[in-house]
Amino acid sequence: MKSEKVIPYDLVATKMNHWYVAIKKNWVGRAEEMRKEVMQEIKVMEENQDVLLYYSLLEFRHKLMLAYMYPNAIKDIEKNYGELKEYEGHGNLTGMLEYYYYFFMGMFYFRQKELTFSLNYYRQAERYLDSIESGDIEVEKAEFYFKLSEVYYHMKQTYFSMNYAMRAYDIFKKQPAIDGNPTYGVQKVRCQFVIFGNLLDSMKFDEALKQAYKAYQEAVELNKSEKNRGHLMRSALFNIGLCYNQMEELDKAFFHFNKSLQIIEPENHDYAAKTLFVISFLKGRQNDVENAKKFYEQAKQLAERHNNEMVLEKLKMVKGLFLDYDLDLVRKTFEFFKERGIYPDMESYGVSVADFLTGKQDAWGAVEFYRLANEARRQIKRGEAI
Repeated sequence: MKSEKVIPYDLVATKMNHWYVAIKKNWVGRAEEMRKEVMQEIKVMEENQDVLLYYSLLEFRHKLMLAYMYPNAIKDIEKNYGELKEYEGHGNLTGMLEYYYYFFMGMFYFRQKELTFSLNYYRQAERYLDSIESGDIEVEKAEFYFKLSEVYYHMKQTYFSMNYAMRAYDIFKKQPAIDGNPTYGVQKVRCQFVIFGNLLDSMKFDEALKQAYKAYQEAVELNKSEKNRGHLMRSALFNIGLCYNQMEELDKAFFHFNKSLQIIEPENHDYAAKTLFVISFLKGRQNDVENAKKFYEQAKQLAERHNNEMVLEKLKMVKGLFLDYDLDLVRKTFEFFKERGIYPDMESYGVSVADFLTGKQDAWGAVEFYRLANEARRQIKRGEAI
C-alpha cells in the first residue's frame, strides 16, 4: 500500500493564514472551504507542535465566528475552550501564538458575558500584538481595537469604547476594495453599531439615529453583494428601534423592532426572544395590555424552548408590571441583575420601572426602583477603575 506524501508544515501554516484571513473577513463559505482543506492536510503534515497549536487556535476562532452569526448552531465550543485552556502557563505559547491565545480567549469570555475576564485576556493579548508577523498588521490591530471597544461598551466605559471603535473603523475604511466591493464591510458596520451605542448612552439621540440609519444602509448594500448578511440588517433595525424607544417615539420604535423580526435568516432564537420581550415591555408602557400579553407569551414560549435564562428573567418585569401588577416578580428580575452584575440593565430598567410606578401614583415603589437604578449607576462608575 502506497503511503501518502508528507506535506511540509510551512505550506500548511501558509494555508492556515489564508483560512484566518477568511475568518477575519467573515467570509463563511470561503472559511469553511479552507478549514476542510487544512483538516485533510494536517493528517499528512510533517510534525510541528506550533502548527498544530495554531490549527487548534484557528478551529476555536472559526467556531467563534459561526457562534456570532448562528448562535444556535454551535454546541461544542466549550470543548475547544477546555482543550486550549490546558496550554496556558505551560510554555507552549510564544510570540504570535501567545497573542492569538489570549485574544481568542478574550473573545470567548466576552461571548459568555464574563466582561472582566474578557478584558483581562485582551490586556494580556495586547502585550504580544507587536509580535504578529503579517502584512496585515494594521488590520490585525483594527480587529483588536474593535474587540476592546465591544467589551468597554458593555462595561459602559463610553470614552474608551468610542475611542477604540473609531480607531478600528478608520483602519477598516482605508482597506482597498476588491472588484468594487469593500473587503471589511462587515467590520465597518459592526464598528458603527458600537459607535451608535455609545452615542445613545451619551444621550446624543440625533447623532445616534443618523449613525443607526447609516449602518442599516451599509448593511443593506452589503447584503446585496455577500451572503448571510441578514443578521447585520436585523441588528441595525433593532438599533434604530432602540433609539426611537429612548426618544419616547414608541410607535416608530415598535415598527423597527417588528421589522427586524421579519428577517429570519440566519436563524437566531436568542435575538427573536430578546426582541419579543422588548416589544412586550414597550406595549406595556403604552398601556396596550392585549399586545403586551401577546408578545409576552411569544417571548416566553421561545425562551423556554431554548433555555434563554436572561429573557425569562426579564419577562418577570412584564408580568409583574403590566399583566398581574406584582412587584415581587419585578424585584426578582432586579435580584437577577444584581447577582449577575448586569448593572447597565439594572440602571435603565430601574428608571423605566420607577417612571411607570410614578405614573400609577405608587410613590414608595417608584423610590425603591430609583434607588436600585442609582445603585447600579454607582457600580458602573466603580467599574471605571477596573
